[in-house]
Amino acid sequence: MERKGGRMLAQAVGAQFARGLFLNGALRPIMRHYVHPRVSGLENLSGHGPPLILAVNHSSHMDTPLILTSLPKELRRRTLVAAASDYFFSSRVLGLFVSVAVGAVPMDRRAASKQTMATVDRLLAQKWCLVMYPEGSRTPDGRLYRGKTGIARLALSADVPVVPVGIVGTYHAMPGGRSWPVPGNVEVRFGKPLTFERYRLGAANQLVLRAITDQIMYDIMTLSGLSYVDEYSSRAKARQSRAHRGPPDSDLEPVPTAASTSEAVAGEPLDPGLEPVPTAASRSEAVAGEPLDPGLEPVPPVADRSETPVGEPLESD
Repeated sequence: MERKGGRMLAQAVGAQFARGLFLNGALRPIMRHYVHPRVSGLENLSGHGPPLILAVNHSSHMDTPLILTSLPKELRRRTLVAAASDYFFSSRVLGLFVSVAVGAVPMDRRAASKQTMATVDRLLAQKWCLVMYPEGSRTPDGRLYRGKTGIARLALSADVPVVPVGIVGTYHAMPGGRSWPVPGNVEVRFGKPLTFERYRLGAANQLVLRAITDQIMYDIMTLSGLSYVDEYSSRAKARQSRAHRGPPDSDLEPVPTAASTSEAVAGEPLDPGLEPVPTAASRSEAVAGEPLDPGLEPVPPVADRSETPVGEPLESD
């Protein structure tokens, strides 16, 4: 949500003041009570001020307030959070809340569009830190998924360090679908800032962007200790959703079971509109001269056929 002069609502002085009250007065006590957060690696941030990109694994809605409350005060006051525009800014009320409460700024998580690039470049040029989730969405199962190359494109464009951050425990404390944490323990681990000057010598093609992204994800994996899955989390979620829904066509006829098949053999049809399957008794009656259908002529018994001379028809005019 942008204001006059190109500044975001989250950058406003009033929003920063309200954010400090919300994080320190509400969210921090709740997290301390339920998940007892621990922080390590703050020495890696020593001597590094804004602008920075903080690249974090994403397991829970708890990740953002946990990161913000773990940062040193001088960095926290100058930190904003890249939030999915299609999710957190789907309505004006929700967008207003997340902008003020956690410093969210809308970003297109599907691709690094020109508008997204321009927004990030402007924020970093104004000496802000930016929290980004390279996976694009929360993990569906607690593992670390493949990072999207948008973060590499943004890091090269703005020429700022990327700080890998590993968060441990939030998936178990508050996974997707939960609105309140359960008791547990979480930890935030800050890694050493990464710079990519050597990649600026040539064109930023897809191979270069993938190499940078994979380096960032490797450091996050090392810090968090999570298993890595070389698949985008959005694709994994779509695949799991299809598996849970089952076959797409629910109007198909059910496959006959063993019980229904045995009933058919016993003379009961699978469909009431069908003629019953003849039983052994009905077949023996047919041999004895009784027809299966009253409208048909009876089958002659063996005795009648033996009395018919060779060359004579079974039925005469």
